[in-house]
Amino acid sequence: MKYIKNTIEYGVKFDWKKIRAAMHVLGIPADVHNPEFLPLEAAKIFVCCSERNIGKTTNWLLLGMCMNDLYGTVIQYVRQREDMIAPKALKNLFDTILLYDYVSKVTKGRWNSVVYSSRRYYYCNVDESGQIIEKAEQHFMFVCSVEAGEMLKSSYNAPLGDLIIFDEFIGRMYYPNEFVQFMDLCKTIIRGRRSPIIAMLANTINPHSPYYNELCIKDDIEKMNQGDSKIITTQAGTRVYVEIVGATAEKKEKNSVINRLFFGFKNPLLGAITGESTWSMKQYQHIPELNKDAGETVQVISRQLYVYYSGKYVRLDIVLHSTLGQCIYCHWSGVPKKSDAIILTAEYRTDARYMYRYGSGLIEKYFKKMLSENRIYYATNDVGCFLESYLDYIKMLKI
Repeated sequence: MKYIKNTIEYGVKFDWKKIRAAMHVLGIPADVHNPEFLPLEAAKIFVCCSERNIGKTTNWLLLGMCMNDLYGTVIQYVRQREDMIAPKALKNLFDTILLYDYVSKVTKGRWNSVVYSSRRYYYCNVDESGQIIEKAEQHFMFVCSVEAGEMLKSSYNAPLGDLIIFDEFIGRMYYPNEFVQFMDLCKTIIRGRRSPIIAMLANTINPHSPYYNELCIKDDIEKMNQGDSKIITTQAGTRVYVEIVGATAEKKEKNSVINRLFFGFKNPLLGAITGESTWSMKQYQHIPELNKDAGETVQVISRQLYVYYSGKYVRLDIVLHSTLGQCIYCHWSGVPKKSDAIILTAEYRTDARYMYRYGSGLIEKYFKKMLSENRIYYATNDVGCFLESYLDYIKMLKI
């Protein structure tokens, strides 16, 4: 075994050419995402976002299995919460791998199946009835959650945990300080080694996930389309590979048949399911056009209220519509310059204008009233998605 700079504390020196060769002989279909072709030597964090059913999780697991076969690597499989790693939640995780007999291929016939026990996956052999007749002594994958990462800090050691897979890292909810907790978990696993790589996989549903801001890739990822990839170096020097995984021509053809059979409905929310959109974004009620022929008017009452979240600002104009009554119109905004601005946020207060969550007193009461009466209108769906993400997030915060 070779080590980085011949120092065992730095970790294994991987021969990625050798690992790629092991992946290649598995015969992974050409129409799915395959980490074999990623620049594994060039970055430490790999953020791969795509539609569903494009093989991200399966093929990153296969990469880890090949690393285990060649170097003894123990995959560290991470999800957000403890309920996501319960046996009933993970019972189908290896279905595709078992269906295509990849276990036998990776282990060169030594094992033919896997079994999950006490947060660990082991290779095993099963007979024709599915009964386990032999189980490996050492596990090839450890499973944990960001939620319970604190419990591992003093007791868990993973000297060969050189592939960390954070699966479905963009969930419906982003929990308070989740990124910091995930990084803390990574530190527990990595310790002082230089060898590990981190894969963060997502079925992209929220273009305003705080993760993009935390990873310092938000400005770049907003400009990327399906099929785009790049390596982004943060100001502190961390290299992050980012890819919006696009479907191959073969995959698009398969998708078109399935979409025609099952998902041929005019609903923008289906975009991330059908592969026609990177983001899943619903329709929000837009700022209405004035019917001047009917004498409709709108009067701006205040332009003081803002929301700051995930590195962006939205201005909430309070207006009086001659037909709809008092409403809030939401627009993207730059950094507020007015001294009398009121900025709702769940992040650090940098000056007295910032107020926590819904604000307080009359502001909180007014904002909640407008929400409950559906009197908020949006310049674009993107603005609506942004504000909904903010509201979902602050509901998670403990007061």
